[in-house]
Amino acid sequence: MKKTAATRKKKNPWKNRIITIVVVSAVVFGLLMALNIYIDREKRVYKECTVEAGTPVSASDFVRFKRDKHTVAFKYGTSNYDTSVPGEYAITVQMDNRTYSSKLIVRDTISPILSASPKTTMYGQEIAAEEFVVTMEDQTACELSFEKEPDYKRVGEQDVTLICRDLGGNISQATTKLKVIGIYPEITLEAGAKRPEASAFAFGEQNASLLTPLSTIKMDEPGDYTISFSVEGVRYDSILHLLDTTPPQAMGITYEGFACYPKEPEELVDGLADATVVTAEFVDDPHFEEPGERDVQIRLTDLGGNEQIVTSHIILEKDEEAPVISGVKDISIITGEAIAYKEHVSVTDNADEDITFTVDNSAVDNNQEGIYEVTYTATDKAGNTTEAKMKVTVVYRPYTEDDVWELCDQLLPTLINDNMTERQKVEAIFNWVDWTVTYHSHGEKVSWVQGAYDGLKYHSGDCYTIAMTCYALYTRAGIENFVIERYPITYAQHFWNAVKIDGVWYHCDALTKEDGTRFFMWNQSQVEEYSASHRGYHSYDKSLYPVQIP
Repeated sequence: MKKTAATRKKKNPWKNRIITIVVVSAVVFGLLMALNIYIDREKRVYKECTVEAGTPVSASDFVRFKRDKHTVAFKYGTSNYDTSVPGEYAITVQMDNRTYSSKLIVRDTISPILSASPKTTMYGQEIAAEEFVVTMEDQTACELSFEKEPDYKRVGEQDVTLICRDLGGNISQATTKLKVIGIYPEITLEAGAKRPEASAFAFGEQNASLLTPLSTIKMDEPGDYTISFSVEGVRYDSILHLLDTTPPQAMGITYEGFACYPKEPEELVDGLADATVVTAEFVDDPHFEEPGERDVQIRLTDLGGNEQIVTSHIILEKDEEAPVISGVKDISIITGEAIAYKEHVSVTDNADEDITFTVDNSAVDNNQEGIYEVTYTATDKAGNTTEAKMKVTVVYRPYTEDDVWELCDQLLPTLINDNMTERQKVEAIFNWVDWTVTYHSHGEKVSWVQGAYDGLKYHSGDCYTIAMTCYALYTRAGIENFVIERYPITYAQHFWNAVKIDGVWYHCDALTKEDGTRFFMWNQSQVEEYSASHRGYHSYDKSLYPVQIP
């Protein structure tokens, strides 16, 4: 059976429907895919996220759906933000290997928390605003300032208001008190100035108590000195800056002297004046070893480092005069006796005060009898030299000190006892020597030992023997004494004793004069008066003895 055209037309609508369904399905699928892409791109991640400053932020805060909050993360190295600083920050997060862009907005709408406490300061001493703060809290950085700068030179109390502004422009205020104490934190004076009074520091505090004695300030020594005060039980330290800004003052001089004798720089200036210690030095080598006439410059420096250059003039001549040795004379000693070679020997020079003075006694053997020569040599800095010689005669030593003490110990019990006063003991010894030792004008003056021995043993000798006999007996009896020798020697040598009786020194000469004059316990005036009328009988050089007799 043949298909007709009507039959063919009848089958076409189904085909069209299928095509339509396919097309519609494709369109729907496309729309669904487009919607999914749109949701993924536009709705899955918020375009922006706004938080208050200081609020913690995580990647999950930027996704819309709960399922994504566990898988989302900031893309490493792409999201730099600081919630303590208000502003807008670009944010990149990633999920399912895809990245999404967003924006973090940090706002600051909360004012800072601010509180302050009162402060006290010294006159003119500023305090930073931060020192008043007790509490200052905010999620962002804050800027602190005074509403009005305090007047640090107004003694007493004043209100102080602090202004705290955060990064969001929010402002807080706190008002407190500032007390200014009328004490200078520091003052400056020139060294050498008059010592300051307490009021120079504490000018505006009548109740200020000074803790530091002002006498401890060394006004001639530059430096910083701490001066402390107490006000209402609180200690305040003021600093005195003692400066030295004035150079030393002095005048140059003209000096005439000898070459080879250097002078110290301070010896070549006159009228040196400064509030502090001054050191002096030559600017250049003055060449004191060279004769001639020239200027020299001296640099004066004080403790403050101030300098002054002074010019002096020196005239130096060549020293050709040798030193003079005086007092060298031949001596005699007994064997074993020590020799004080420089005793009574002096050296002088026309220019040199520091003479090189030597004694060559290498030839002397004081343990061997004989006659020996001793050479004295004196040389000044200019090289001028002089010599003097003396002879030392060493004789055999017949007696010893022990021999003398033995004779004293035998005699003293017959002269004194413990019941006697010191004066009675001295007078008993004096009388025994005066009445027992016979005077003759020639005696050996080898040593005090021989003189005392001769008087004690043989009861005979000259004034030397008498004085040494007294010396031995006084000494053994425990009475302080020494022997005096006449000086200058007028017509002969003479010796006598100085004795300390009951704490007072007296002259005691046991050689009674033929006219009956007895020299027992004479004071200095009596001796000098007698000597004046008797050719210096008891004249002597007081500087050679350990005490001055009244």
